[in-house]
Amino acid sequence: SADHFTKLRVSVQRGRAKAVDSAQRSVQLEDGSVLGFDRLLIATGSSPATPPIPGIQGPGVHPCWTLADARAIMALARPGARVLQMGAGFIGCIIMEALAARGVQLSVVEMGDRMVPRMMGPTAGGMIKQWCEAKGVAVHTGARVEEVQRPGANGAPMTVRLSTGQKLDADLVISATGVRPNIGFLEHSGIRCLVGVLTDEHLQANVPGVYAAGDCA
Repeated sequence: SADHFTKLRVSVQRGRAKAVDSAQRSVQLEDGSVLGFDRLLIATGSSPATPPIPGIQGPGVHPCWTLADARAIMALARPGARVLQMGAGFIGCIIMEALAARGVQLSVVEMGDRMVPRMMGPTAGGMIKQWCEAKGVAVHTGARVEEVQRPGANGAPMTVRLSTGQKLDADLVISATGVRPNIGFLEHSGIRCLVGVLTDEHLQANVPGVYAAGDCA
């Protein structure tokens, strides 16, 4: 309901964090306003990590991140469409399942030597690959996309060149190659970051009273 957060005594402010001053215990927003804090939870999530591949920024290539992305994918992923997905991690496999249900001709390219390489060992990752191939999905492990070409020939909007030398025609390319934590606003904050905000076992950062959770941690 409209008063949901008010009932919980939560003040909701729409905006984006621009900087954190851990010494002054304050957060500056992009509109110039400043919020003080006793304790701070950083839960700013992540953004799609787009690999530096020639042609990846052109039409027909989408991450699966926002509602607009999903609608663009749905418009192109018609039954029989040639779809190539980069990445076979946990989220990539969820996307892949939805694509397979739409009846597309699906190819998956994964840099690792197995599917879901960060969560599964060689045996389990190999079993997932075999299961997907039995369902009609073409799985290319130990490979990466090196270029997305748009020759406009043979009725295919794109030709995707792999590191193995193979070339695959595609009507749609989906980038599911991982994420990058949203921590740029923490520069010069005094809060220690590595890949994301570095925390201890209690999710507390190096600054007492500052915590981080989710994709940004």
